[in-house]
Amino acid sequence: MSYPVSLKCAATVLLMASAVPTAVLASPGGGVTAETYVTGTLKGGNQQNSDRVKFQTKDDTAVRVQKLTFSPGGFTGWHHHPGIVIVTVQSGTIQMMHSDCSIHEYGQGMPHGSVFVEGEQRVHEASSAGGAVVFATYVAPNASPPVFRLENEPPMCATSLEGMARKPK
Repeated sequence: MSYPVSLKCAATVLLMASAVPTAVLASPGGGVTAETYVTGTLKGGNQQNSDRVKFQTKDDTAVRVQKLTFSPGGFTGWHHHPGIVIVTVQSGTIQMMHSDCSIHEYGQGMPHGSVFVEGEQRVHEASSAGGAVVFATYVAPNASPPVFRLENEPPMCATSLEGMARKPK
């Protein structure tokens, strides 16, 4: 059976289009295991100001506590958090690369200490060359279901060969 040229062309274009890779919508991580201990809702607005520490929420707020275990070479992928996250490094060292490609290291004996706070929806990726265990407390705007992490594309500086070489295959 012979098909018209226009139908043959349309079929060829469709076949070629299906072979083109689709755009990646996120930057998945690898080698990180998350264990959620508890998720809850802090009701209403809260304000505490005690001993030079200030904490304030304006509405219901979602709270989650997780243990993140990084295998050697593990990384989170590029993401940001609504609200704030307080992270404590229990063991090992974490490298935080931000969207401007600045890098800070956190862990026992590190110049920046073993605790850090993420906020302002700053895009970042955490990694650990030798493995690490961290505990994260997320405080996020209330949503159903709660949202504690949003995926992002890697920034231009992180897509260089040097940036890609540090990730496990």
